[in-house]
Amino acid sequence: MSEMIVIARKEIKDSLNNKFFLSILILLLILTIVSIVLGTLQVHSQIAQYNRSIEFLKSMGKTNLPPMPSLNPLSVSKSFVNYVAMVGALLAIILGNYAVSKERKNGTFKLILSRSIYRDQLINGKLGGNLLLLALINFAIAAITIIFLTALGGVSLSQADLVRLIFFFAASFLYMALFFIISLFVTLLLPYKNYALLTVIIIWLVFAFIFPQIGDTMDMDNQLPGGFFASMGLNRAQEKQIVDKFKFYETLRNGIEELSPTKHFERISFALLGVKPGFKNNTAWEIVNLKWLNLAGLLVPNIILSMLSYLVFLRRENI
Repeated sequence: MSEMIVIARKEIKDSLNNKFFLSILILLLILTIVSIVLGTLQVHSQIAQYNRSIEFLKSMGKTNLPPMPSLNPLSVSKSFVNYVAMVGALLAIILGNYAVSKERKNGTFKLILSRSIYRDQLINGKLGGNLLLLALINFAIAAITIIFLTALGGVSLSQADLVRLIFFFAASFLYMALFFIISLFVTLLLPYKNYALLTVIIIWLVFAFIFPQIGDTMDMDNQLPGGFFASMGLNRAQEKQIVDKFKFYETLRNGIEELSPTKHFERISFALLGVKPGFKNNTAWEIVNLKWLNLAGLLVPNIILSMLSYLVFLRRENI
């Protein structure tokens, strides 16, 4: 256990000394702050517009005044979901590639293994250290989000809001961890650093952008601005009747989207942040139960690829 802890500490220290990794991390932190600031400004603008409307109605002698619109303080983090999908995934990919490529470049794999350190201790230390680093990054971003929401936005987060944020950043960690493990696995398989990194970038582009785009393009409701069904004046029941007639088409379209971890991350995140309508009155636990398929879409690949990375590292002599 002590050897694994030493390896994990070394992984964290090496990553924090990597200028490329630090530059991407700083970019992610900056984008987080920018998204919160812009979100809070939008909330303040909506409140100011409401107050102006109330003053105008009062000046006209109106007494039947509209209530304050319901504002969701968590929705200001909507942009952050997109930043994690892009910058967060890239950060994790660099981390996974660097965990293996630095040892190959310096020729230290054999040196470390010659010091009474077993292969399983080495791979567990690398996995543990880097996953801990990703967890700390998400914790730091969560703290920044809460502080800026409170200080700049003047928002008082309820206990339910805090629990939703915790679950959201847990999903963010799983998403980033998945791309870290994909990068680690591919880099273990391919002998050349640049080929491995390019391969992972292609995998990321396909699963994070191309598959979701195909799914959105094939969505019948996206064929007209504002929604096809809404523009035709159809209600939910009528919409369901039409969709049922194209069941195979919808199954195929949804299946393509289900292959994308980015879609799983977006769906559970938008529900937790209250961006997607219909989840406002649900607790975080209820949302997780309703979105269990999306949670599984992030968790199961993490487990499978971690086991495959473990087996590859243990059984291949030339890493």
